[in-house]
Parts: sequence; C-alpha cells; structure tokens
Amino acid sequence: MRYFLTIIIFVLGSCAAWSQRPADNNYKTLNSARSRGNLNASGQFIQDGVDGDSLSFNPFARKRESKKDDTPYGLRTWKADPRFGITDSVRTDTFPHFFQNTHFTEGIRGEYNTLGNMGSPRIGRSFTLRPLDFSYFFFTEPYDFFITPFSDIHFTNTRSPITNITYHESLSSQDGDDRIKAIYATNVNKDVGMALKLDYLYGRGYYDHQNTSDFNATLYGSILKDQYKAHFSFYANYLKTGENGGILSDDYITNPENFPSKYGTKDIPTKLSRAWNKIHANGLHWTHRYSLGFHRPQQVPDSIFRKAMSQAGIGADSVRIADSLQQTRMTFVPVTSFIHTFRLQRNTRDFLANESLTDYYSHKYLAGDSANDHFSNTLVSNLLAVELHEGFNKWALAGIRLYLQHDYNSYDMPSLSRLNDEFTENRLNLGGQLFKAQGTHFTYLLGAEASSTGKSWGEFHLNGRSRLSVPLWGDTVSLNLRGDIINRQPTLLYRHFHSKYLWWDNDLHKQFTTRLGATLHNTSTHTALSLDIQNVKNYTYFSTQTSASTNTNGGTTQNTSIQQYSDNIQLLSLSLSQDFKFGPLNWENQLSFQTTSESDIIPQPKFSAYTNLYLLFHIAHVLRVELGADARYFSSYYAPTYSPAVGMFALQSESDRTKIGNYPIINAYANFHLKHTRFYVMASHVNYSRDSSGSQFLVPHYPVNPFLIRLGLSWNFFN
Repeated sequence: MRYFLTIIIFVLGSCAAWSQRPADNNYKTLNSARSRGNLNASGQFIQDGVDGDSLSFNPFARKRESKKDDTPYGLRTWKADPRFGITDSVRTDTFPHFFQNTHFTEGIRGEYNTLGNMGSPRIGRSFTLRPLDFSYFFFTEPYDFFITPFSDIHFTNTRSPITNITYHESLSSQDGDDRIKAIYATNVNKDVGMALKLDYLYGRGYYDHQNTSDFNATLYGSILKDQYKAHFSFYANYLKTGENGGILSDDYITNPENFPSKYGTKDIPTKLSRAWNKIHANGLHWTHRYSLGFHRPQQVPDSIFRKAMSQAGIGADSVRIADSLQQTRMTFVPVTSFIHTFRLQRNTRDFLANESLTDYYSHKYLAGDSANDHFSNTLVSNLLAVELHEGFNKWALAGIRLYLQHDYNSYDMPSLSRLNDEFTENRLNLGGQLFKAQGTHFTYLLGAEASSTGKSWGEFHLNGRSRLSVPLWGDTVSLNLRGDIINRQPTLLYRHFHSKYLWWDNDLHKQFTTRLGATLHNTSTHTALSLDIQNVKNYTYFSTQTSASTNTNGGTTQNTSIQQYSDNIQLLSLSLSQDFKFGPLNWENQLSFQTTSESDIIPQPKFSAYTNLYLLFHIAHVLRVELGADARYFSSYYAPTYSPAVGMFALQSESDRTKIGNYPIINAYANFHLKHTRFYVMASHVNYSRDSSGSQFLVPHYPVNPFLIRLGLSWNFFN
C-alpha cells in the first residue's frame, strides 16, 4: 500500500507538471493586484486602504502565453489575527529552500527536542520557543508542529482553483514514516475565498512501540468586502501516540560494547509496550468586523503603474488607456470598526494502558491494572471590540482598539467515584491597544489587558511591539523590539489533575513573567542579531521524582507533579544568524548562546548551532538544484524528560539525572525545483553508527532515529 501510494503520487505529479505552462514567476497584472486587495508601502496586501507606493507580485501569477489556455492565474495569501481579524500578507508557502527539512518534528533547524519518531511530542530547547502564558488545555502544546493555530493559517484569494499536494517518506517498509498533505483553494467570487486542508502523518517508529498517527482536516475561508470582512476555520484533529517510556538502558546506545551481541533498534527493550495517548482537538473559530467609513480616490504613482503594466506584458496602447483610468478607482477608508470573535473548542485526551504501570510510576490512585484516563475540555469564547482606525485623516496618527472577552471552560477528569470530577471556570478579559501599522519607517503596537476568573484578581498582561527601519548606505537596517509583562494564575489543569497514576490539587500563586527582546536585521549582509531576556517569579513547571521500586526486580519508579519556584529566575538568549555567498556556494549559520540563573529549574544548553553548506545552481535554466549538507548541535545539559501519563515534558529528578547533547546530527541532501514541482532526496543522520558510542538522544532515554534515506515531493497545479 505504501509503495502503491508513492507511485500514484509521482504519476499524478508528472501529469500535473506536464499540464502546466512555463511559469514567469515574478509577474501579475495590475488589474489583478488592484482588484484583489490593498497594498502597503512594502508592496504587501493590507486590510485597510492603499498607499500606492509599490506593487507586489506573486510567484503563482504569470503572463498569458497560450491562446488555448484561458485559465486566469493569480494568488495572494495572508494571515489573520485570531482576536481582531487584522490581516498581514505572507509569502505563499511554495519556496524550495529548506523544503527538505519542513517535515521534521524537531524543527527546520533542529530547535526542538523530540522523542525521536516523526510526530512525537516536542519541546523547544530555548525559552523563547516556549509559551509565555498558560493554555487551557496543555495536552496539545507538544504537538504544535501539527495542530495549526488560527494565527498560522494562510488564507487565500485566487483567480482560479489551486491545489497543492506534498508528500514525505522514509525508505523503510517496516519502520519508516509518511506524511501527506493536500490543500485545495478556490474562490466563490472575487470577495469570498475558501480552502480545505487535509494532513495525515504516520510514523511506525524505529524503536519498539513509539508509533504515531495524526490526522487533521481544516476548512477555512474569508469574506473581504469594503465594509464587512470575516475569517473562519473549522478544524478536527486526531493524534495517537504510542508510549514506550524510553529504552530500558541508555547503555544500548552509549556503551554498546557492554553487550555480547549487537542490538538493532527494534531489539532494544523499552519500559512500556501497551500504552497510548490519544487526543481529539476540534473547534470553530470565526472573527468578523463591520466598518463605517467613506470612499476616496486612489492614485498609483505613474512610474510604478507603468512598470507594473509593462512587466505584466501589457502594450503601450493599453498602458495609455489604463493610465487615463487610474484616477477613477475609489477606495473605501474605514473610520470605525465593530468586531466580534467567536471560538468553540472541544478537546479530549485519553491515556490508555493495557498493562500495569506500577513498575514505572510510584503511585496508583484508581483500582485495576489497566488505565483509561479521560480528560475533556469545552471552551466557549466571545470577544467584542471597537476600533478607531489610523490614517483616515491627517490627524489620525494612530489607531485604538477596546475589547471585552469572556471565556467559559468546563472540564471532566477521572474521579475516585464512578462519576468524573467536573470543573467550570469563567474568565473575563478587558483590554485595549494603541497602534500604528501604516508607515515605511516606524510602526508599533501597545496593549494592556486585565483579567479575572472572579476568584483571582490582579491578573494582567502588558505587551508592546515596534519596528524601526532606517535607510543606511543604500540598504535598510531594521530593528524589531518586543516586550511582555504577564501576571497570571496557572490555569485549571495545572491546579487540578486526577488520573490513575498522577494526582494533584494545588493552590498555586500567580506567575509573574517579564520578557524583553530585540532583533537587528541587515538585508545586504544577511545578518540578524537577536537578544532576549526574561525574568520569572513563581515559575510553574512539571517535575519528576524517583524512588526505589518495591518490586522484586528492584530499579526505580517515578512520580510527576506540578511545582513552583518562589524566587526570581533570570534567563538570557543571544542569537546570531549570518549567511555567506561565494558564487554558487552558500553557507548559512545560526548560533545561539543561553544562560539561566537557575539551571536546575530551567535547564538550557549554553550553546546551540545550525549550519547549512550547499551549492546552488541551475540546469538548463529551468531546474533549480541545491546540493549540500546541514548539521545541528547543542552542548550537553540536563534536558527535560518526558512523562507519558501526563503527556508533557518535566524536570528530571535530582537523584536520577542524565545529560544529553554534545552530539551533532548531520544530513546530506539534494533539493530540486522544476516549475511547479519541488522534490528532494536526503540521507538523514549520516553520522549514525551502531558500533560507536555517543549521546544520540534529544530527550533522556529516547534515542534519535538512525540513518535514513528520505524522499519528498510537492507540486501545485491550477484547475
């Protein structure tokens, strides 16, 4: 079935490629650009108004080359803010660079720790990759690589239906992994666009009982009219993860010479063999706004207008005709908007074990040998906001938003009685924002929010973002500033958790977090320097404690609980990205340095690095080729371990700690791009050897996958 699927995909890909005309990847007609939406000073589409300084062209759009093909081409994509529906244009996700790394659970540059198998839970090694605030249903956090949040959806507006299919696989008939994703986007009319995404991931696992199976279906769309704009998504996720508890002894990897015979990855015994985590994450998200305003003429600068028409292949006569009409278009200018956002989420999580885990966990709170822990959460959220826009006249130098949000949560979890324990919680948020989003050189956003559950007062969130762009020596240097101050009580699951092997009811203090950061970027030198600092008081975290086992085989068992560290913890991260180019030779580097005042509470590797060296060239002017190798590395540290019964990463026990790291993982690849098709061949973990010792772990007791050959294919076609 696996190879049959591969053959079908390659056949369809070839048909799709032959059915397409040669693309001219940088052009779009001005009529398409002007009719599809608004452009900002950087040539991006924006929600409110057109400044007319430049035009943007999309790689999907091209000139008409054949009279027989009358399919209209053109696609623009953007993201929408989950609270207010503010749009921000983004590049279409069809770029060939790094395509070979996009399926990695550990991140494109290896920034995350995982259990080894594709689709397994993960955690960012840097504190900058971890959430600042507490989520209502934390079980989904380790799967953020698969569950797409509303803020990361690429909404589309297309002149003709477009399909993208992407497939990744490793060449192993018994232990490999596969992921196939399909996106179909179309427009009902010029104002209404819809898309459907299907995503399926299946990892058999190279070590015993670590298989993963994830499925996502998301229907999303938008309505973009002058006065009414809406974005929605309806999604369903199912994630199943086999839990093996890690290998029985790290010596199978670190000291293989201690054993009389060689062990294959499937021969290494694991601590668990019949345990699973299953998650359903389903929901509906709808954000829309109605605006009051007026219309005014729009004018595109003559030089930009003529250049766009010329690049689009429009002749001089047409340019003169269009030139006479360019003053006639009227643009709607919003003054005041009324916003409503509705969210409905239904999440469940089940931990199943068809075996007794008394040799793994220290406590058992419910009767019976098998485990069937069921947790559910229902969220109903409504937000009402009013926005006074910037730029509708010369005195409106900034915009203002005021909002009120109510969240209702209900929870079910195991109980000592036959009925589940039920909890409900209401949260009210009141906030406002002052922002300046228009302008070439300086933009900012300042926000303040106060919230309460009715029982806990004094919670707030202050945040700020700004961007300063300065022309310097013929280039532009950008400085991005960011800051957050959050005082928040941990959400309900941090305070109450009932299951067969883990149980706690905590009275937790509010966690006070301050994080400040800055990024300096220079385009011409391909340099980016980032600095982030953070201070946390009453840091809330998962922790494991080990104790001697009472069974006849000895060993240790563990318990997982929630802890708080009452003192202040300081963290600092400095990251440098520097790319070099010498003709066809390209060398990309990212170096990170981290430190923490309490490494026993928030462990961080002091040094992390990613490097990518490759040749970039073209064959016959049509086939783009990247031929190279990349490596990821981090220094050794006491990384968080993983607790299957809660499905989260936790601090290692002080009495039984294991260091990981100080081991590079190297991949070699050939990455290709031909017209609308991307494909690659990769040898991952080429430095793997069964006979050599090394800390081949990203999480304690969970080895990384061995040497693999991987293939990937992605193609787009227009209906």
